[in-house]
Amino acid sequence: MKTNNKVYCTLLTIVVEKLTENRTIELLMPFLVQQGYAIESFCLGQTRGYDIVAVKNNRKLFVEVKGAKAHNDSPTKKRPFFNSGQIKSHLGKAIIKCLETKVAHPEATIAIAHPEDEQIRSAIAGIIPELNKIGISHYWVSTDGTVQLDSYP
Repeated sequence: MKTNNKVYCTLLTIVVEKLTENRTIELLMPFLVQQGYAIESFCLGQTRGYDIVAVKNNRKLFVEVKGAKAHNDSPTKKRPFFNSGQIKSHLGKAIIKCLETKVAHPEATIAIAHPEDEQIRSAIAGIIPELNKIGISHYWVSTDGTVQLDSYP
């Protein structure tokens, strides 16, 4: 904008909410209940264990959940969101945990969930069809509670 021969710039800042793992868990559970699952257990914070265990028709669902950023009180928080290297490292660890779970619970359904996030999607979306081929489902969880299950033949 130009006024009195001076140029003023207006800076528009768009704030995109980055979901933590805890918040992603909190948003995914109501969706699972809506889909007919009963939540058997879940872990928040630095608690060890399966992030979500749910049951439907006597079949368990184990979900390993990842976030787009660390919790504000996390002892390892160094930046406001995870970079692509961290996203891929977290996914690798989640895949290992899912494969271990498949061995321990061969009749169960196994899934990974991530926040619907442009940076995460660009880092891992191409891998999701390969996860489906080895029996690992994937959920995208939006800040408004909308959940999308990626499923490929």
